[in-house]
Amino acid sequence: MAYKFWGMSVALLLPILPMQTQAMGYSSNYAVCMSSAGISNNNSASCMSDELKAQDKRVKSYFNIILSQYTADERKAKKKTQKQWFDFRDKSCDENNQSISIAHKSRYLSCALKMTVQHGNMLEKQSYRYR
Repeated sequence: MAYKFWGMSVALLLPILPMQTQAMGYSSNYAVCMSSAGISNNNSASCMSDELKAQDKRVKSYFNIILSQYTADERKAKKKTQKQWFDFRDKSCDENNQSISIAHKSRYLSCALKMTVQHGNMLEKQSYRYR
């Protein structure tokens, strides 16, 4: 009897799981853009730059959902921490060197994009509690 109930629970949750994971990570536009960019560094950098902007918006959106659950003082501290995270990302990925060459720019964008997607995924998971 217990196995029957467990099996039904799993069967009911399976359709939900792909929807949650599908929203996380890189956008479908990014995959299309990168596949059409081919081996061109300029085109790849353009794709990564566009995706980084989209992921920054995604991070800010989920951050605001979470932020709404805190008091005014807590929100102020959380905003400061979020700004520090963006500064850390840019420093870790060496944002200052992106103007040296397209290779440096691509390296920065790749690093920043990876960190931002991971941060966005974490915030997205946390925001499910507040919906």
